[in-house]
Amino acid sequence: MRLEAVGAGVLIQLLAVLVGATIPLPRSVRVTAALALLMTGLAGGYTAGWFAGGDWRDGLLHGLLASAVGGGVFAVVLRHTMTTPGSEVGAFWGLNYLIATSGIPSELAATYDAQLAVVLPALAGLLFALEGALAGGAAGTVGVEPP
Repeated sequence: MRLEAVGAGVLIQLLAVLVGATIPLPRSVRVTAALALLMTGLAGGYTAGWFAGGDWRDGLLHGLLASAVGGGVFAVVLRHTMTTPGSEVGAFWGLNYLIATSGIPSELAATYDAQLAVVLPALAGLLFALEGALAGGAAGTVGVEPP
C-alpha cells in the first residue's frame, strides 16, 4: 500500500470539490462544470493507480481508496448545497439543477424530501468511488506489455 499514491489521488479530488464549491461560475457553464466535477473521480483514481505502480489490482485498490475519500467529501458538500439555500454558486449549482430537473415525480419528492437529500448525495459519492476504482485499475495496467 502506497499512501502517497492514495494521497495524490485524494488531493486532485479535494481540489476539484473545493473549486466546484467556491468559485462562482456564469449560469451558462454551470451544468457543464457539474458534469466535469462528476468525472474528477476518474482523474483522482487514475492518478492513484498510476502512482501505485504494480498490476491492475494494485491500481484498483489505490484508486478505490482515493476515490472513496474524495467521494465522501463530494457527497457531504453536495448534501450541504442541496439543503442550504444560496450555498451553491458554481459547479454544485449545476448538479443541483440536474437533480431538480431529472424527472423525479413531485409526489415522491414531496413525500421523501429529507431522505432524497441523503440518498442522492450518497449515490453520487458511490459513483465517484466506483469510477475512481475503475480508472485506478486501468492505470495499473499502463506499464504492462502485451504478450
